[in-house]
Amino acid sequence: TSKVAVDNNNVYFYAETNGALTPYTGHNWMLLFIDADKNHNTGWYGYDYLINKKVLGDKTTTLMHYNSNEHKWVEVANLNYRCVGKKIEIAVPRKYLGLKGDTFTFDFKWADNPSDLKDPISLCTAGDTAPNRRFNYRLIWKK
Repeated sequence: TSKVAVDNNNVYFYAETNGALTPYTGHNWMLLFIDADKNHNTGWYGYDYLINKKVLGDKTTTLMHYNSNEHKWVEVANLNYRCVGKKIEIAVPRKYLGLKGDTFTFDFKWADNPSDLKDPISLCTAGDTAPNRRFNYRLIWKK
């Protein structure tokens, strides 16, 4: 299950897996990719933001932005998250994603434990993704 909620200040991402989540200390654990501008020509294969690439502890993780000039992920902010059993929820301030106003659209994808981040297909051939393969979820939000 994957859900998104929006309020005036934050976007909340929720995922529930089939089985219990692995420990947050794992390699590339519960990565969340976000294409905030819906432009495949920007970011890492279209993904502008990445959450959980660097998890700081059992309640704090990082939001990263892809720097196209340097071809690397750069830390933007620390985020709060909660994880229990097979459920995870992450709160992301809208301002960090550039999501302003009363209407916006963005794409996102979960990837768990891929061995590396060489391209989007490697996320699912050496890990698990939701949705599968090169597909994304799309949020269309109107207040």
